[in-house]
Amino acid sequence: MKNRLKKLISVFLCLVLLLSVTSSAFAKAKAPQGPQGPKSFKDVQPGHWAYDAIVWMLDRNIIDGVGGNRFEPNATVTRSQFAKMMVNTLGLKLYQPETPSFLDVDRKSWAYPYVESAKAYLTGFKTASGHYFKPNLAAVREDMAVALVNAMGYQNETVDESILDRFEDKNQISPNLRRHVALSVKYGLIEGTRVNGRLLFDPQGNLTRAQAAVLLRRAFEKNEEKVTYDEEKVTYDENTGYVYERPIIELRKENNTLVLRWNKITLDKFREYRVVISKSDNTPQYPENGYLYRITDRNRTYAIIDNSEKYNGGDFGNYLTRGQTYNISVTAVYTDRNVPGNTISFTYDGPEDPELYVAPVVSSSVENGRLVLRWNKISSSELVGYIVSASKNDSTVTYPENGYLYSITDTSRNYAVIDNSTAYTNGDFNGYFINGERYYFSVTAVYRDRTVAGNTIRCTYAGEDSTVLFPAPEVSAVYEDGKLLVKWNKLNSPLLKEYRVVISKNNEKPAYPANGYYDRAYDINTTSAAIDASAQYHNGDFRKLAYGTEYYISVTAVYENRTVAGNAVKVLYLVKED
Repeated sequence: MKNRLKKLISVFLCLVLLLSVTSSAFAKAKAPQGPQGPKSFKDVQPGHWAYDAIVWMLDRNIIDGVGGNRFEPNATVTRSQFAKMMVNTLGLKLYQPETPSFLDVDRKSWAYPYVESAKAYLTGFKTASGHYFKPNLAAVREDMAVALVNAMGYQNETVDESILDRFEDKNQISPNLRRHVALSVKYGLIEGTRVNGRLLFDPQGNLTRAQAAVLLRRAFEKNEEKVTYDEEKVTYDENTGYVYERPIIELRKENNTLVLRWNKITLDKFREYRVVISKSDNTPQYPENGYLYRITDRNRTYAIIDNSEKYNGGDFGNYLTRGQTYNISVTAVYTDRNVPGNTISFTYDGPEDPELYVAPVVSSSVENGRLVLRWNKISSSELVGYIVSASKNDSTVTYPENGYLYSITDTSRNYAVIDNSTAYTNGDFNGYFINGERYYFSVTAVYRDRTVAGNTIRCTYAGEDSTVLFPAPEVSAVYEDGKLLVKWNKLNSPLLKEYRVVISKNNEKPAYPANGYYDRAYDINTTSAAIDASAQYHNGDFRKLAYGTEYYISVTAVYENRTVAGNAVKVLYLVKED
């Protein structure tokens, strides 16, 4: 008996709540009136074609008279005035950034928050000096068509532009705005006007105050028509009779962005909203299916679905995948229970998973005398490898523009040793790094369908020089026709400047410049020198070659920034002076 009584009381409370909601809805539908009855003006009396829309706008404090009990319905509306009217009519959230988007609407202007809030929908003007809004310019009909279509989220809908053929001035519509104008006509946002029996759209015509009132009221009504509440909005506790309001969600595109909206909950037990998504569960709720957003601001009733945040505890990973279908809902969290809202199924087509195409973050260190590059490990199903690139002069290293040192196909490897073991391909230096010189380095992540370059760092190469760049001469000595000839192989390094023949009486490994040099410098095409005691020896450990004395002879290759000595041969000098 007690349970039946509780159920009857609960049903009665629900009926009372539903009746109160219904009565408030009818109250909103009827324009509120002051104690003197509906407002009117000398120049807008009942029967005027825009009378109902103007009174509707006045009752909502969206527009007002101009003084002297006049409305001036035919006065022109400026672009800034229309921005304010549109924001107020459609309930767009006011946005006041620290830095103005337009050079001609500063933060002190009354229009600033309205222009910034409506900038995604209204056209602007780009010049060589910056972006302008031109707030005092008259609002024209085709620009307002664009604004309304964008604000209502119709911009991605399909439309047959032949719908504009009904207007005799269709060719005066700006070509780049024809699709938006066609959409505005398709959805009844803007209608044409008849002049002398001709149906015109008047795309460049100035928007009047009366026209603005009619357009915005029509947009408001269209917006209201989009919201359908096809599920019960409340649940209740059978034991206490407490009524819990549930979120009723709506998902739609706004300025090409997927936005989730729901009703505002103001009950005393309410604490926060959780936005919930699932790939496999068609009735997702918190905490069973995790959450995307935790929203503790009770006044916030929207969420942007754009992969800007990681998902927590879901069945599909951290981020949404383009082209995949998901179920989305909002759970209202109360102090003593969680109440899930309705569910909408949708196919995600927003920004891609930010972890699919991550840029490497590159750093360097010298480890055991060798230069080592390291970068963050990337865990992406699309990753196929890394490219290590370098440059002597380019501070923004990318592949393939700057060539490559290594192509790494092991995606688990996130380091590279720079040690001249591999020749560089298509670079702006001579194929190998030079010890002590500075280079720019970067790592490019290679994905299945793109490459993403990491940051560029500059560091000094620490390691052995390449024998390809700095080969040592191979030296021999022979007597021919009574003369001592020192011979060496021709070296092909692009850095070679000259050769020096070096002789020492005591050093078994003579080298230039430590042990001086014989006679002069020999050019890069010379590969032999005749040793004659009459020639001068510079800075050696002997004054003059002496007959019957043993010497150590070598050749040093002189490069742009270093010297490399060849092998030494021991020779008994047997050339007599004449």
